[in-house]
This record gives sequence, C-alpha cells and structure tokens, in this order.
Amino acid sequence: MLTSRFTLLIGLLVLLAAPAWAQLYTVSNGTATRDRRDRDAVLVQVDGSVENTRDFWQEYMKDTYSIRFKSKALAALGIKGKKDELSAPEATGAGISSKPVDLYVNLNAINDSTTEVAFFGGFGDKTYFSPGTNASEFASLRKIMEKFAVAARTNAYQVQVKEAEREVSAVEKEQDKLTKSIQSAQSNTTSNLKRIDELTSKNRSNALQMHQDSVQIATNAKQLELNKARLQRRRERAATVGKK
Repeated sequence: MLTSRFTLLIGLLVLLAAPAWAQLYTVSNGTATRDRRDRDAVLVQVDGSVENTRDFWQEYMKDTYSIRFKSKALAALGIKGKKDELSAPEATGAGISSKPVDLYVNLNAINDSTTEVAFFGGFGDKTYFSPGTNASEFASLRKIMEKFAVAARTNAYQVQVKEAEREVSAVEKEQDKLTKSIQSAQSNTTSNLKRIDELTSKNRSNALQMHQDSVQIATNAKQLELNKARLQRRRERAATVGKK
C-alpha cells in the first residue's frame, strides 16, 4: 500500500509540474547586471529558491570544476532571499581559457520556487566576455550552463522525491498515531464498560443491602419499643415488691 501511494504521489508531482518543466532548464543568451551595467550572460531558470539554488550551484561548481564561488547576499538592500551574487576570481580548470578568468553568477527569484541563474565572466579589469568578441570563451560558459541545467533538473527531481517521501512519512506517522489513539480509546472504553458493569452490580448489591437493613431497622425499632415497655413494667413491679 505504501509503494502504491508513493508512486501515485510522484506521478501527480510530475504531472502537475509538466507545463513548468517545458519553460525551465532551457539555456539562452541574455544579460546580467554588474557594476551598474548590463553584461552579456548565459541564462537558465531552475526550480528552487535563491538560497537552495545558490547552495547547489556552489556545490556543483566545486565538485565538477574545483571552482569555489563566494556569495554576496544583498541583505543591505533589504532583498535577502530574492537575489544573490556570487563570484570566483581568477578561476582555472573549467576549460574556458588557458588564462585565469573571473566568473560571476547572479541569482534572481522569479517566484518563491523558481530562480533565474545568470552566468558570465571576463579576464578582469572589467573586461567581460561577449558572444561577438569572445566567442570561444562565451561558448564555454554556455556549455557549463547546459551541463549545470541537466544537473539542476536531476537535483530538482531528487528534492521533490525527498519532499514526497517526507510527506508520506508524515502521513504514515499521523496514521500510526491515530490508530494508536483509537486502540487506546477502545481499550479504555472496554475497561470502562467492564468497570461500569462491576459498579452497576455493586450498586444493586448495595441497594439490596440497604433495603434489608431498612427492614431490619424497622423490626428492631418495634422490638426496642416492646423491650422498653417490658423493662418499664418490671421496674414498676420491682418497686412495688420493695415497698411491701
């Protein structure tokens, strides 16, 4: 039953996400803002918040190309969580150029669950790659982004699976809790009914005993009156005999 429920849940997630997937993970050329100017960049939209996307990008670039991106969250602008900037100065090993390059990533929230990743770079001295003047380097950025898009899509599936597993686990725990609660209530009810029967029987016995005692009290009262009268007569007779 658990397997079938889990499979159904995953199926529904994929089905509901289908229209969105068609628009996501498609790499395109565009622009990103740095130093208050638009820079040529490679863009892709992925599932996930800015924070989660940032963490995955940093992990992916470190594991795949040994490049460490440092984050520059824009908390000072009051938009933390909606935008982030990362940079990796003098990076090597990504196959972009034989010389060290400066790499940048801008992360912008499209909504609470979708983030746009803008990847761009240059040779330093504020010289940024462009498709026209740095075709080879810019093409390398695009290849890196295309590989990242595939990895990000796989990661998104894994995240959704984990979320679904947590939801299934939470429901099962709630089911177990409710089942135990029902069993406890049933056990208490059975115990209470048994106790009620015992108390009812005891009350009947008490009622019978009270009735018998009441009858006996009435009998004793009559006997007490007779005994008192007999005692009074004997006292009077004893007093008369004493005077003679």
